[in-house]
Amino acid sequence: MIWIPIFIFILGLAIGSFLNVCIYRIPRTGLSVHSPRRSFCTECSQPIKFYDNIPLLSYLFLRGKCRYCQAKIPISYPVVEFITAVLFLAMYYHFGKTLYLLHALIFVSILIPIFVIDLQHHIIPNSLIIIGSILGLVIICVISYQRSDIKYLLTRFAGFMIGGGVLWLVAIIAKEILYRFKLMDRFLRKQKRADKQKSELQNSFEVGSRKPFRKPFIEAMGFGDIKMMALNGLFLGLWPELVMVIGLSSILGAVIGLIVKKSMNSRIPYGPFIAVAAVVVLLWGDVLWAQYLQLAGWN
Repeated sequence: MIWIPIFIFILGLAIGSFLNVCIYRIPRTGLSVHSPRRSFCTECSQPIKFYDNIPLLSYLFLRGKCRYCQAKIPISYPVVEFITAVLFLAMYYHFGKTLYLLHALIFVSILIPIFVIDLQHHIIPNSLIIIGSILGLVIICVISYQRSDIKYLLTRFAGFMIGGGVLWLVAIIAKEILYRFKLMDRFLRKQKRADKQKSELQNSFEVGSRKPFRKPFIEAMGFGDIKMMALNGLFLGLWPELVMVIGLSSILGAVIGLIVKKSMNSRIPYGPFIAVAAVVVLLWGDVLWAQYLQLAGWN
């Protein structure tokens, strides 16, 4: 029935619009997802009418500008809405009308704001990890009960614990190595200069009395990445899905990092690569793993 994919796509647009609210408000002090209730222009602070807040269409009708101050609306808003809708549709065609579809939609709805916030602000908010963990645990318990399969629940719980625990150990060991070779001090001085320059730019577009977003202390590996990997273990399971996410995200990070470092001197967060790898594994993990085993001669 054609109306089901259409409904899923429209639902994705609506959820994407809400995710834009999360992306803008969560990293900033003085704002929350539920306060203020109405969306507002980030330049003139004018509340946005409902007919100017229709996902994707309003951006096109307004030609990418605020109705009141004519400031440009960031292209990221319609992009997030469209990508969310496309991913929702992809999940529907992949999982069908099952509980696994709800499981996938929740996971994607957590990954998208993490991707954008970490890319823009270099943080992974605890609130997203906590909400994702709670929702993930609930849907996994429901699926486990429906299947009468306690092993399904245990493998996800193991993925959550080991996914975070292993990377936590890696982060601690890496930190000790950096300190021992006196690289951390050099890194932190460079980091401090970069953060100062970034803070000056962010303060230039601060709106009203709202304060700039909170910035974390950067370790050898961000602990937000560790918590995010634990979340991946909860939604995807331990073996081989979590291992594939770690491997694929590392490869993507290394390749993109080399390309970007040559063109600009900037820090690249790891969270977006984890998010991309998680979506790839969610949709094509079985195929990729089968291909890998075949190439390795283990199949």
